[in-house]
Amino acid sequence: MTTPGKRPWSLSQLHLLLTGECKYECDHCFVWSGPEQGNTMDREIIGHILGQAEDLGTIEWIYFEGGEPFLYYELLLWAVRQAQQRGFRIGIVSNAYWAED
Repeated sequence: MTTPGKRPWSLSQLHLLLTGECKYECDHCFVWSGPEQGNTMDREIIGHILGQAEDLGTIEWIYFEGGEPFLYYELLLWAVRQAQQRGFRIGIVSNAYWAED
């Protein structure tokens, strides 16, 4: 039983699929990303979602994912800054295609 007016849970994380695009098409990818999956959020949509997350008041973490979010580095950097300015903690999920040995 829950107390009237209280939620039995609260959403503390938000995972944003920044893009569906990825350099690879891994069989284990649960979002079916690949080179031809060019669905990428724009700044307006990201800003709107971050505003809604802020209004909700329970979100602590924003995770930017893909696809491969680093394929859109400038957009990713902008989104991270926007989220940080709103007080969110940040996580980025990457396959690290850009890393060298």
